[in-house]
Amino acid sequence: MKRISGLSLLLLSACAQLPPSQPVIDTPVTVPEAETVVTTRPQLTAELQQQFTAAKQLLLDKDYPAALSQFNQLSKQAPEAGGIWYNLALAQWYSGQTDAAQLSLQQAVDVAPQHSDSHNLLGVLARQRGDMRAAERHFKQALAGSEPYAMAHKNLAFLYELYLGLPLQAHYHYQQYYQLTQDEQVKLWLALLEQELDSQHLTDSAVPAATLQENGND
Repeated sequence: MKRISGLSLLLLSACAQLPPSQPVIDTPVTVPEAETVVTTRPQLTAELQQQFTAAKQLLLDKDYPAALSQFNQLSKQAPEAGGIWYNLALAQWYSGQTDAAQLSLQQAVDVAPQHSDSHNLLGVLARQRGDMRAAERHFKQALAGSEPYAMAHKNLAFLYELYLGLPLQAHYHYQQYYQLTQDEQVKLWLALLEQELDSQHLTDSAVPAATLQENGND
């Protein structure tokens, strides 16, 4: 039976507080599929932009039913905008509509395949339903964009430590998360995990290298 470490108990407690915080997208537009591809971002009319701003504020104010209604209408009027689908998914998720959120996130990555926030939340949903490999795939996809994405590193670290039993990989992603955020709590997580690694006679040299980028502009 796998030993439950002190770190695991701390993180399991943190993961139990669902849903975790997710960023609200500030712009409704999508980004190019890859850095080498030049695309035209979808432009909203002034009226739709105003509606988007109002819907975003409802989401920030935690008025989820009203935000859900607004983003649902916007998704019909501008279905090519990944940020709208993502914010709709957030409103659905916080309203307890997990299946609907899953569908909206899939729409987001269909129109913007490198939409990192959507992949990150898809990873969270996959983890919640017990599909750990799908969660890993989405979290890694969230890191594949043009800017560092701290939350995906944190989610991967949790996944590797708590669910997949891969402490070396967890250690690597905790380090990356700390470098990006300077979150002092991570020092405790790393110290506890390093004790576990020392007891198993593992070293950091076995941690695989990775490209640490994501698309965080939406």
